[in-house]
Amino acid sequence: MKNKKPKVLHIISSLQQGGAERQLIELVKKNKNHAICQLISGNAFEDEVNDNKIKIFDLKTKNIFSFIINLYKLNKIINYYNPDVINTWMYHSSLMIIVLKLMKIKNNIPLIWGLRCSNMDTSHYSILLKMVIKFCKFFSHIPDIIINNSKAGLDFHKKLGFKNKHTVIHNGIDTSRFLLNEKFRNNFRSQYKIHKDAIVLLCVGRNDPMKDHDTLIKAFKKLNRKFPSVILLLAGLGTEKIKNLNNIITLGPRKDIEYIYSSSDIIISSSAFGEGFSNALAEGMSSKLIPIATEVGDSKYILGNIGKLIKPKSINELYKAIEYMLELDKDNFENQKKLARKRILNNFSQNKMMSSYNKLYAEIVDK
Repeated sequence: MKNKKPKVLHIISSLQQGGAERQLIELVKKNKNHAICQLISGNAFEDEVNDNKIKIFDLKTKNIFSFIINLYKLNKIINYYNPDVINTWMYHSSLMIIVLKLMKIKNNIPLIWGLRCSNMDTSHYSILLKMVIKFCKFFSHIPDIIINNSKAGLDFHKKLGFKNKHTVIHNGIDTSRFLLNEKFRNNFRSQYKIHKDAIVLLCVGRNDPMKDHDTLIKAFKKLNRKFPSVILLLAGLGTEKIKNLNNIITLGPRKDIEYIYSSSDIIISSSAFGEGFSNALAEGMSSKLIPIATEVGDSKYILGNIGKLIKPKSINELYKAIEYMLELDKDNFENQKKLARKRILNNFSQNKMMSSYNKLYAEIVDK
């Protein structure tokens, strides 16, 4: 298959909004010989899927009983699609394909696991997730290679005891999509009655213990007493349920995320644990937002020398980091914005990510 692109079947829990899901959609959009199988129904990317004619298989898993039945369905999908490579995304889909392998079904198709998190604190999640991770660790010798989207994730999984060959492919950002658009900025601010000169902070992420909105909100409440005109936007699944506080606008899940980046000035990643490579952080930087991030996952590498890196779960450090940025003079503030975009352009392009994946697929098929 030296001159032919491998046919790849990607398996993922669901196509709900999320960083892994976004990266998968971008990868498949540029590779017409790829398809996606989701375990649970959901498509936050419906317009892009339809516009790009992406082939989607939906197992419609609802419980453990349908999971067992869907092993048979998944086998039928693999037979029908006949991929050269199977690439799973995250733990649940990785375990499901391992069950098929153990049943001696489709043992000959090269298998890649894609793991996206770093230092997961499973005490916040169900016992089922803990069991799935343990099973994946036990069977981690089976895939041909494990892709992590962060160096921190690679180190974390090796420390947990995941075997086999690991590699890192960082997320790639569509810098032609995520860039400052003054029209978007003005329209969004007008819609939400935000003054054109107000400084707007943004945090993008689902309402989840990992994202630690609590620390961010507490730091912002303290900050707002000194800077009463500053606005905080919270976007992501479940943020609409966060109680509205003074100068905090909760947006919930949004498909027009480019508008929200363009309307803002500072992007904040307040994650307490588990983050591998923060899409929101990199997309915000690509949109000329100054980054402030907790040192979780590969955030230190994403930022380089731009913005501020702080300890997780520290209200005071987060407050001080935002305060520092707000007190910069206009020239330095604008320069930080320019440097943020330059950092993404030079290090985390979508083309670089695509090239890394496609090279790996070709190598694994030609082995």
